[in-house]
Amino acid sequence: MATETGQDTPAEQPSGTKAHRILIVDPADAVTGMSIVFGVIGALVGAIAAVVVTPGLSLAVLGYCVLAALAGGSAGIVTGGMVGAILAVAKGVTPPRDIGS
Repeated sequence: MATETGQDTPAEQPSGTKAHRILIVDPADAVTGMSIVFGVIGALVGAIAAVVVTPGLSLAVLGYCVLAALAGGSAGIVTGGMVGAILAVAKGVTPPRDIGS
């Protein structure tokens, strides 16, 4: 196989050593991602709980589901943001900053 001259080739590693790839996660991305995941889960749990707790099926159940989904979703967003921030800070790795472009 021929390689093109314009492609970057990985640096040569001394024999017997492995190259370790370090994944740096931006804390803002961790908070946002966990908030979205927990928010969706909270909204689903809230809507299901509204259907289970409601004594009878009527048009009011739809309103209860919407209200419970909003409450569960916002609770999930707050919890997910907190968990994402804890994981990002516990990792202790911050992304490099661009200084003076």
